[in-house]
This record gives sequence, C-alpha cells and structure tokens, in this order.
Amino acid sequence: MHYLDNAATSWPKPETVYQTMDQSFRSLFSPKRGTAKASRMGASQLQQARQTLSELFNIPAPERISFTSGATHALNVAIQSYPWQAGDGVIISAVEHHALSRPVRKVAREKGVQFFIVPYTDAVPFDLEVYETLLKTHPQIKLVATTHASNVIGSILPVAEIGKLAHQYGKLYLVDAAQSAGVLPVDVQAQCIDMLALPGHKSLYGPPGIGALYISERVQLNTFMEGGTGNDSGKHEMPSHPPDGIEVGTIALPQILALAAGARWVHETGLRQIHSHETALLDSLLAGLGQIPEITVYGHTDTAHKTPVVSFNLLGQDPKVVGEKLFETYGIALRAGFHCAPMAHEAIGSIHRGGTVRASIGYYTQPEDVDALLSALKKILTESLSPI
Repeated sequence: MHYLDNAATSWPKPETVYQTMDQSFRSLFSPKRGTAKASRMGASQLQQARQTLSELFNIPAPERISFTSGATHALNVAIQSYPWQAGDGVIISAVEHHALSRPVRKVAREKGVQFFIVPYTDAVPFDLEVYETLLKTHPQIKLVATTHASNVIGSILPVAEIGKLAHQYGKLYLVDAAQSAGVLPVDVQAQCIDMLALPGHKSLYGPPGIGALYISERVQLNTFMEGGTGNDSGKHEMPSHPPDGIEVGTIALPQILALAAGARWVHETGLRQIHSHETALLDSLLAGLGQIPEITVYGHTDTAHKTPVVSFNLLGQDPKVVGEKLFETYGIALRAGFHCAPMAHEAIGSIHRGGTVRASIGYYTQPEDVDALLSALKKILTESLSPI
C-alpha cells in the first residue's frame, strides 16, 4: 500500500510510540486514583508528558495543559465553555474544519454570538487588513479562532500576526494546530496563542483517541463536562481550572504517554529534518501534477507557505470515484470528498465538484509513493469514469 493520507492520520508510527502504548497499558494504573505503586508511577509519567508538550510548544506552565480525546474535543471545550454573552463576537477564517466551525455556529445559534469570517484568496489565505478592520469596528468580539494550516489545501495562516493583533485589541486567540503540530514551529508565547488545540494521531505520531488543550492564565472557561477528577473528591462542586476542570473521569494514560513518546520523537528528529523530507516530496508531487494538463491543483503551490497537503481534481471525474479507483486498483490510500471542511471547498471553488482528491505526505512517505500516485493518475485519465 502507498499511504498518502497523513493529514487524516499519520502512518506508520515510530516504534517508540507502539512500545510505549503497550508497556504503559500493561504496567501502569490511573495516576489520580489508588495507592498502588503503578498509580504513583503513572502520576509521575503523566507530569512528564505535560512537560514534553510544554517544551515542544514553548508553553510556560505545563499544568495548563489538559488531555482530551482529540483536537475536536479540545476545540469544543475551548469554544463551548467560553462564558459567552448574547451579542458577543468571534472571528474565524474561511477555511475552517468542522471541528472549529461547527461549535462556533452552535454558540451562534444557541447563545446569540455573532461570527465573522475573514475572506480567503489563493494569494492571501487570511486577509490581515480585513481582520484588523473587524477588530477595530466590532468591540463586541471576544475571541479569534483559526486553524494554523488548512487541512484541504495546506495553506498556512499567519498565526503570529493574527495573535499579535488579537492581543493588541484585547482579544483572546485560539489556534487549531491539527495540521501544524509536528509539521511547523508552534510557539504559544511568540505567536500570542491563548488556547492551543492539539491532536495526537496526526503529525505528533501518537495514537488516535488522544489530544490536548493548552489554556493560558488569561482565559477563564466554564466547565464542559462534570464528574470525578480524582482530586477534590470530597467537594460537590467541580473545579474549573485546568487540568482537573477538563480531565474528567479516568484518563487514557496509555494514549497520553504514547502521544508524549511521539512528541519526543518529533523533537529529537527535528522539525527541520521532518520539513526538509516532506517538502522535497511535496515539490516532486506538485511538479508531477503540474505536467498533467487535465489535473487542476487547488490553492497556491508555494511550498514555503504550505504544509505537505495537495488537493486536486481530474477533468470530468468525480473525486470520490477517483479516490476509490486509486485504492482498489493501485493500492494508493488517500482521501476524496469534502474532508469535513466545506468552508474551505467553498473558498477554493470545489464545492460543486463534490470536493477534491487529497494527497498528504508524512515523514514516512517515500519517493516511490509519490511516483505511484502520478503514474496511477495518468492511467486513470485514459480510462472511462463516471462523470460528475
């Protein structure tokens, strides 16, 4: 199999991730419950996991990191637990994933929150002039929430500039790092990030079912879930501060430690080396697609401002049919459709096409995987597929 779906889930994982998952599942207990030695060891390793993430993302206080079931969970906590008042406002980008856009639309429906969308173009994926005008003219805006990079076309948003302007105008900034954590430098202090949502299973090379949310001291959220935390068990009230206000119930310690193992692997391998490998393959893929006139590539192709994600369509072909053909006939695994991001497809003009075919590169992708895709696409273009 040629695996080109790393924007969905990275595969394979570093061996240390598999080993950590197995060993911790066999030998450690929940760190917040019980007096067994395995519980105390679990508590120590849990704190080390927070420290690992804090070092990778320059988070000043590891205890402000809460583990969640994934980035979607983290984004929902951040957005739905914010103490909204009717008439408050939030700014988002035009290329958001459902994980961010749906909770924003929910608080708009249910709490009377206004949301504003900063427009997209291929050359300017997030218009800073429009953005600053919104900040100036709508004082009711409380939160700015954007992805760091589009999961559909890979365009990187100027998060440092977005965060700086948010703070200049007294707003909070939430970043969805689902496509950037482990791919791009993420620094919550330098980029003025108040809340950071992280997935475990993408480019941090951890397992599915785990993620994290960093919440700065500038942010006060209501509780999202209530229940046992293992701490303050004699009180009826639920704590609201992280991590106990978010880590409700028995936490997924094996997944947390495997995520930390993946994050350490990223740190030790180095973002520069990871980026160099992925960008070289991205260049090769874009060059090959550019030589096929029947293929339309969406978004810009400047790899300096793009993660290793490419969306494209074949002339007259349904993207889902193409995706199925690529796997069933040629053993190429990627994703086709709307990628849970119809906003992005509306922005790039592919919504009427049924979305796009998306190929996404990871550290374990090899040149032969890219070559196999290009060869298969050329063969498909000579065949008859169902028209749109």
